[in-house]
Amino acid sequence: MTAITMKRALEANRRYTDLKDAEARLAQAQRDLQAGYIDEMEYQTTADVCLKIIRASQ
Repeated sequence: MTAITMKRALEANRRYTDLKDAEARLAQAQRDLQAGYIDEMEYQTTADVCLKIIRASQ
């Protein structure tokens, strides 16, 4: 594998990892909101960040 190919593969892996982490964080925030652990404002802040990461990772 050339250095450029390796760099692209690592970047793709990082984007995939970021995507899966953001999806999991968003799902957890939804569960926390339903359980009453966080309020609507905290959920909205978390959701905004996660959705930006998800869009950028796809």
